[in-house]
Amino acid sequence: MRGRKNGCPTNIRDWQISILDKGWTAQERWVRIRGLRVMSKTCDSETADGSAATDLWEEPYVTKRSAVLKLSGKTIANAATGEKDEGQVMLDAYAAACGCAGDATIKFVDPYGHAMAADFVVTGAGQEANDTACDVSWELKQVGEAETLPYVAVSAVSVSPETLNMQVGSAPVQVNVGFAPENASNRRFRVSVTGRQYVQVSDVTENGFAVTALMQGTATVTVTSLNGQKTAQLTVNVGA
Repeated sequence: MRGRKNGCPTNIRDWQISILDKGWTAQERWVRIRGLRVMSKTCDSETADGSAATDLWEEPYVTKRSAVLKLSGKTIANAATGEKDEGQVMLDAYAAACGCAGDATIKFVDPYGHAMAADFVVTGAGQEANDTACDVSWELKQVGEAETLPYVAVSAVSVSPETLNMQVGSAPVQVNVGFAPENASNRRFRVSVTGRQYVQVSDVTENGFAVTALMQGTATVTVTSLNGQKTAQLTVNVGA
């Protein structure tokens, strides 16, 4: 997260960016903002105190510069319900609130699990259609000091269920992937299949994946965490 040139875009397809739900529910929680692809951050060229800090995340607080963050990507919606992604909805709500009511806390986790959080006022939201999709963007102004969050290593990974009994032609089954501890910094994983002729894995997200039965037989699906190389296995028995 450090060393980015002022205003240069960053590809964030492999990042996890979340917004803090500060009480819309009984308990505060981080809500993942899906569909984001590019992030850029700019600071005003002049400082209030003449200092020359190099960390763009800290600079707005230390030098009183005006820092603006832009997040952009594609509209994400649930295929079954048509509902817009919850994280994008929250960003839109903060943008509509304006002023101090639009003060949101955003957490950034890079592909290696390094995380930081900062407060931003969501000053605007935009939408633009192109030939293949609908692009969305949000502009945020940093209003507080960035906080580097502690790195929490993965101690174990799990799948639920651990055994599946399926039939050829049956509907895909969703398998959930869990991490211990729950606040592990790097929750990325890879999936491998022994017996690909029997099952297919698809729709892999940070929360799990779907399994489809192809032909009669037994397959083993292995989930391996990218942090610590922890593994968990799912056995899939496919009947005719």
